[in-house]
Amino acid sequence: MTVACRHPERARELLVDGAQLAKVDVVDGTGLDKAVAGADTVIYLVGLLFEKGCQNFATAHVDGVARVLDACKRAGVQQYLHMSALGAGQVDESAYAQTKGEAEALVRESGLNWTIFRPSIIYGAGDNFFNQFKAMSALLPVMPVISGATRFQPVWVEDVARAFVSSIGNRHVNGQAYDLGGPGTYSFQELLEMLMAELGRKRLLIPVPGFAAKLMALFTGLLPTPPITLDQLKLLAHDNVVDGEPFPAIFGEPAAVESVLPTYIVASRSEWRQHQMDASRQHYRKGGI
Repeated sequence: MTVACRHPERARELLVDGAQLAKVDVVDGTGLDKAVAGADTVIYLVGLLFEKGCQNFATAHVDGVARVLDACKRAGVQQYLHMSALGAGQVDESAYAQTKGEAEALVRESGLNWTIFRPSIIYGAGDNFFNQFKAMSALLPVMPVISGATRFQPVWVEDVARAFVSSIGNRHVNGQAYDLGGPGTYSFQELLEMLMAELGRKRLLIPVPGFAAKLMALFTGLLPTPPITLDQLKLLAHDNVVDGEPFPAIFGEPAAVESVLPTYIVASRSEWRQHQMDASRQHYRKGGI
């Protein structure tokens, strides 16, 4: 298995038995053909939550996909699995959603044996959702809540991973697009309340009106890692839930956020990363790649 990334030196925690890291840039194609050569299945997981400098939605979600699809064709790849997002192409005013939709169109027209996955919010150890609000609550006695009534269907990262892994070599998933959600739907306000209860923190949750949210997004969008952007604000105006079956039965039963959140949220992100690094070092001692 080859794990392709722009900075392999920062991704040592991704090493597992039989894996190797390859330096690849899907934007300019550096290292792409070499990484894809000999692969039976290629999985595209590249995605941006916000734009910064030369890293923008069009290059990551559209141009990068086009280059990878072309590389797959040249290499004779048998299967292509694509990570999209719930609501792809359905929020006209959001560049994130529109470029995700454009990428799906490229995949469908590629001529490859493809499968598309559209998860709702993905959570789990090391996530940037619950952990981000955990960090905010450690600093603020009052938590601003933007679009608190918007509903989500959080799906555990390990359930998403299982859907991908069980699809490898499975011809029955070819040409299918699957929405992935957890078993329950929650408003943004309810998710924050659940998090605060799990952390044992009492925080006043204050609704932020639309005009104030836009001002907040304008200013925080200038930060290196903005907590909210104008594009994300547009997405928050729409529910992010699955129509019909929340999680395809062929991939098993998804876990409930109430049962998973307590297993990791008490540990900090740095503690989680240290655990991953320790596991990698142990792997190297055993003679892994």
